[in-house]
Amino acid sequence: MNPTVGALDALGDTTIDARLKGVPLGAKLALRDVGQQKWNVARGDLALPVTTLYESALSNNLAAMAAYCARHGALLAPHAKTTMAPQLMRRQIDAGAWALSVATPSQAAVLRHYGFARIILANELVDPRALRWLAGEMESDPAFEFYCLVDSNVALATIDSALEGVLHRRRLPVLVEVGVEGGRGGVRQASHALEIAKSVAASRHLELAGVELYEGLVSNNATPEDLIAVDELCRYGRDVVDSLAHSRLFRPGPVLLSAGGSAYFDRVVAGLTHEDGAAVQLVLRSGCYLTHDRGGYERVSPLDGRAGPLEELTLRNALVGWAAVLSQPEPGVAIVGAGKRDLPYDAGLPVPRWRYPRGGAARENLYGRATVVRLMDQHAFVHFDPDVTLEPGDIVTFDLSHPCTAFDKCRLVPILDDDETVIDAVLTFF
Repeated sequence: MNPTVGALDALGDTTIDARLKGVPLGAKLALRDVGQQKWNVARGDLALPVTTLYESALSNNLAAMAAYCARHGALLAPHAKTTMAPQLMRRQIDAGAWALSVATPSQAAVLRHYGFARIILANELVDPRALRWLAGEMESDPAFEFYCLVDSNVALATIDSALEGVLHRRRLPVLVEVGVEGGRGGVRQASHALEIAKSVAASRHLELAGVELYEGLVSNNATPEDLIAVDELCRYGRDVVDSLAHSRLFRPGPVLLSAGGSAYFDRVVAGLTHEDGAAVQLVLRSGCYLTHDRGGYERVSPLDGRAGPLEELTLRNALVGWAAVLSQPEPGVAIVGAGKRDLPYDAGLPVPRWRYPRGGAARENLYGRATVVRLMDQHAFVHFDPDVTLEPGDIVTFDLSHPCTAFDKCRLVPILDDDETVIDAVLTFF
């Protein structure tokens, strides 16, 4: 599946200027010409604060995840909500991703605008207007594939009713979502899943394509208890698949079994791969693998912090925040010009990594010697050791945790080579 290139390529004609965070003040140029400017963020060429990506890490992560999925016979439908950057989505598809996942109908509409032809809405869809829009897309483009979740007969009836009179040529594939007590959506009992599957079979406009779950709901760490909880949810999902297959409620062809965030996809592969029974195709939805991070995913990813001794594949952090020191008002305290509007903080505060002194002197390693203790809207309070120098005009880089809340703060994200020179940039659509 390849996206239509027209709308994506047209992004290169987008005029960028200082209305977009990071663009040097006074600059005005086409997006496609960014790499020709030879801007260097460590030298101070970009307007700060800014969040950037390293090309070498992006390329590594694309190849590593593709190889991992090929090794285990899994399809990849990365969650596009992580970046909402169509240019990066195209690279994921070009690297072998089977589909893209989204969380909302509006995100699906962005992907359709840029020509992506296979989408999983990893959520329930109950908005009649959105359903009618979807029907129009399906009717006008026979190659377009769309999947959404169901977990109740009320939602199922809403979908079926909204599609009446607007979806004629085919049925909408749905996945029964299984969940856990205290979690989000999803059926809590296998008997309920069977009831919903039977209702899908009796509907006018739907067909049952598979089962979905999200293991991140039961854990966010890597203790033995966390991993046991993930494994138990996977067993539950597999049991539901077997039950529905035994009742012959799936559409013809392979049954889709979709799961897999960016933290436990190894447990998903181990727990959901079917070696007998129904013909099941595992679909991973990992999204944060593309940029990885230096925080939560660094610690728990099976291709980083939880990697086994024989694992040759590895993910690398691509995501870095940059900001200038504004003030050094007290001994050991620096005020840096980046805050909650600029950097993610829901999964841990940013961590100072490097100081680039004003004037171009060699960079200084801040790791373990400087700490963000507080964020305001546009300021970071950094406490640093007595042997560290942080002066107004210095540039500080930050390690970031949780890509999903980094990209939504940036309309433009520069891509750097390993010398911190801007070679490209991507636009986001949140």
